[in-house]
Amino acid sequence: MLKRSTAFITLPIAALAAASLGVVLASLIIGASETDTIALARQRETIEHAISQHGRSLARELRAQTIWGEAYEKTQAGDNAWMRAFYGEYLGHLLGYDRIYVLDSNNKPVFAYSSNSNPNLNAADVAVELDDLIRAARNPQSMPDYDPVVTEIPMANGHVERHVAVVDARSVGDHPSTVVVSTILPDRGHPKPPDALPMLLVGVDYIDKEFTRQLGENFGFRDLQWVTHGTPAGDTNDVIRARNGEPVGTLVWRKDQPGLEFIRHVAPGLGLSLVLVGLLTYLLIMWGRRQIKRILDSEENAKLAARTDSLTALPNRIARRERLPRMLADAQGNDQPVAVLAIDIDDFKAINEAFGTTVGDAVLVACAQRLDQLRPPGAFIARPEGDHFTVLAPGLDAEAAREFAEDVITALAEPFDLPGGTRVFATASVGYAISPTDGRTGDDLLRRAELAVERAKDQAGKIAVAFAPEMDAEATYRYMLELALRNAVADGAISVFYQPLMDASGSIVVGVEALARWTDPTFGPVSPDIFIPLAEETGLIQNLGALVLGRAVEDGKAWPNVNVAVNVSASQIHHGDVVEVVREVLEESEFPAEHLEIEITESVLLADERRANEQMRGLQALGVKVALDDFGTGYSGLQYLRRFGFDKLKIDRSFIDGAGEPQDNSIVLASIIKLGQDLSLTITAEGVETVQQQRWLQQSGCHQLQGYLFSRPIPADQMTAFIAAHTRHNAVAS
Repeated sequence: MLKRSTAFITLPIAALAAASLGVVLASLIIGASETDTIALARQRETIEHAISQHGRSLARELRAQTIWGEAYEKTQAGDNAWMRAFYGEYLGHLLGYDRIYVLDSNNKPVFAYSSNSNPNLNAADVAVELDDLIRAARNPQSMPDYDPVVTEIPMANGHVERHVAVVDARSVGDHPSTVVVSTILPDRGHPKPPDALPMLLVGVDYIDKEFTRQLGENFGFRDLQWVTHGTPAGDTNDVIRARNGEPVGTLVWRKDQPGLEFIRHVAPGLGLSLVLVGLLTYLLIMWGRRQIKRILDSEENAKLAARTDSLTALPNRIARRERLPRMLADAQGNDQPVAVLAIDIDDFKAINEAFGTTVGDAVLVACAQRLDQLRPPGAFIARPEGDHFTVLAPGLDAEAAREFAEDVITALAEPFDLPGGTRVFATASVGYAISPTDGRTGDDLLRRAELAVERAKDQAGKIAVAFAPEMDAEATYRYMLELALRNAVADGAISVFYQPLMDASGSIVVGVEALARWTDPTFGPVSPDIFIPLAEETGLIQNLGALVLGRAVEDGKAWPNVNVAVNVSASQIHHGDVVEVVREVLEESEFPAEHLEIEITESVLLADERRANEQMRGLQALGVKVALDDFGTGYSGLQYLRRFGFDKLKIDRSFIDGAGEPQDNSIVLASIIKLGQDLSLTITAEGVETVQQQRWLQQSGCHQLQGYLFSRPIPADQMTAFIAAHTRHNAVAS
């Protein structure tokens, strides 16, 4: 009976205990399974989101290459050399794209580039393989599910063009890839026929091992890799599909099963006592919460890493782009201004070259720390790139922004004492713009702060510069002027005027100097002091110099026994081959080399003496004379006269003003003339404007005179008449 009673009591208790344990175990298993399922779902969403964001980043990257007047004109003209240089070499070699295609308005490939010399996908197959993406780029309204990136471009004629970029993951030549299909449109300075279909740029970027490895490291996926056949044991996978449903590839990674691992740990404890069931259940709940929190924290850390500069730990360009619109919206609601400051470290390249990149990085970190110490309340400091910092400061009006900017300049001018005993000095340029006065959008404020900091760099003193409306006008004017100059050089619309070089008596023309002149239909006459430096900055100086040289020798053939002088710049010497250009011009024109003079300034020699010397010797080997122009304006004129074999010395006009007067200028001028005579150089005086100057220079032994006393620069036909009136025969007759 006792046994039966014991059994009667024990069995229900045992059954209850077993049932309770079963419920707990079942709950653990279900909870573990749900945790694993949630973790897997989040991992898959994270992967697909990362691939999608990578694609949209590429679309934004290509926007600068496809909203470009020059790209529109070159692709429409079918300029294969240009497309290979800018779309093949630049996008492929420098930006890492694996394939580039340009499609015409009929979606036929007119250009193809591949980092693989034998790609599996031929250029002719592009329109077929990517038909849906091309249709989405052509007509985004009809395929909104493809989420096209649309940018409106206001044109100069008031018409608004819509730039479209469509991004998708595709399998290209058995490579999982990100494909961007983007329309090629002009910017506001280049008109486009309203009904013309744009050409398309197709960029293919393989989702390679490095991208996959970084994705795995950033988001905690173990052994993340692409596979083509099956899934290895112990791994989980995600089939990546294109928008059209076609598979792109399969990503696999090592399974992460936090729920199952937990059960293995707690199972022994559950067998010891049913009393611990409640406690273990509680621990399970808390552990589950921690696991979910860990997953969420991992995602947050990944988002934070994507928005943080790894060197200075400051927010980066992405974080700045996200923060500024929110800050402007909050400030507008509170009726507060927002100051946007752009800060550039001056000549930072020189610091890297002098001390190395390690010291340069340390300087950037120290700059970030000093900016953080100056941070106004509520301000946001970012390092978007290189040696550039941005401060977004709500509540700062123009006066407060100026004071803060001056504090920044002062703080960054203090020496940086770095580990290892290295002391580095640096300065900073600061420009700033204030909302809403200088702009209501983040893009406008950032752009205008950049215009202000560029103006600050040009200032002689280290002062903060506030944006002013004329900066916008100047930037627009410079852009339009550059465009007009490109067209003028391409169309040969640059005129060449000539100023005579007279003999010492001032009665006979012995030479002429060719001078470029430009009158634009829109801008009118443009000073050479403006368009020559602009040509040097934009790389047009090579073509401009060749145009002036060719025109000068052609005109010079009408003036026998008269030398023709042409100026060349430092850029032409150091970034081109002046000797080859002159050789070709002389051969084509059959102009006598002994009547051609090439004038260079001392700045050419300062830049690179060796290169300048090679070019000078090459010119003289052709029979061409080389003159040192503007002598006396540099720092090392005498040593250059000793070192280089010049044929002529042109004395700068600043020494001529006092010619013949009882002042130091006359003494210095006489010394220069005597020096040139001792070196057997032809001496030319520039800027002769009075008869007194002419007579003094003639008596002092100067060989040639040039200036307004004789003639201003005049066109070739007038110069022909001038030479005819100032020949040796006419001089003797008069």
